[in-house]
Amino acid sequence: MEDRQLISQMKKRDRNALKDVYTGYKSEFFRFASRYTSDDVVLEDIFQDAIIVLYENALSGKLDELKSSLKTYLFSVGKFMIFKKFRDTKELTTDEDYVFDQNEITVINDVHEDEGPNEYQKKLVENFKKLGDKCREILELFYLEGLKIDEIMRVQGYENKNVVKSQKSRCLKSLKDLILKHNG
Repeated sequence: MEDRQLISQMKKRDRNALKDVYTGYKSEFFRFASRYTSDDVVLEDIFQDAIIVLYENALSGKLDELKSSLKTYLFSVGKFMIFKKFRDTKELTTDEDYVFDQNEITVINDVHEDEGPNEYQKKLVENFKKLGDKCREILELFYLEGLKIDEIMRVQGYENKNVVKSQKSRCLKSLKDLILKHNG
């Protein structure tokens, strides 16, 4: 499965997508991370923690515009966790001073600076759940999956694009009204 598909499936809380990532990268992660520590228990803990970060960031939409591959992201998070764990000790088995590349630094900063959803985002999610199934589906297809109006038309079986446009517009207005109603 492609990275975008995996991210999309994880956002839908599809455990099979998470399992695919877990089983697909575990042995390779262990080979990669064994350069830094040979303790399999530590590697297992760090890999599981990195998987959790990946999953939570997929759910929150942080991976929607991922600039690297899912594997690079996962391994960067894992490597950061290894370095953080052993920062003040001499337990790392590598004899080189590792320098993070720019992509890894971006991932590390994203993980560190994550403060979770703000109040508006929480209200958005809360009220989004109150929309009807059709509205949620159209908005998810458009905003989360990035489908164009004509693609949504085909996926949902509408006869023409104008119907989809007006339906999307009504759904967005309903969501805004719900937020304003529960805001005041």
